Amino acid sequence: MKANFDVTPHLEDLWRYGRVLTRNDADADDLVQEALARALTLARSYDASRPLMPWLIAIVRNTFLTSAVRADVERRWIAAYAEVSDPLLLPSQEHSAELSNVRKALAELPTEQAEVLHLVGVLGFTYYDAAAVIGVPHGTVMSRLSRARAALKRNMEKSSDGEPAALKVVGGRDVAK
Repeated sequence: MKANFDVTPHLEDLWRYGRVLTRNDADADDLVQEALARALTLARSYDASRPLMPWLIAIVRNTFLTSAVRADVERRWIAAYAEVSDPLLLPSQEHSAELSNVRKALAELPTEQAEVLHLVGVLGFTYYDAAAVIGVPHGTVMSRLSRARAALKRNMEKSSDGEPAALKVVGGRDVAK
């Protein structure tokens, strides 16, 4: 790494730019963290004769756009899967309605939250295993999982017409098997 490759003075500006793109503090944190990780892997390609800030901003923007495209593709895939899975379910009418509500509530989650919720809550991955699969720190997995659980609960309360949701999202361990 080059001696003048110091991102520290630019962190606040990068975060503010990330906040503009994501419109959310936590998502801006995740975006800047991911962009800085990419910047570190690309440090050898940085031309030290040029200003660092525009180079970093471009990486934040490209990271955001890549994530947005990926999220849109995954959201469409989940919606298509939800439509296909309906005929496969033959439980009682009450359970079928509840599963339909859960499916709709899950479809409203951002892709990165739905992904972590599935890995940890459904597949039983540890936070560390889920982090390795997704390629983020385990703290990011815990953060996304917490937000996913809260959002899923809100979405379920919205879809249950004022009735308290009977859904309890469990799963996840912070130690390896």
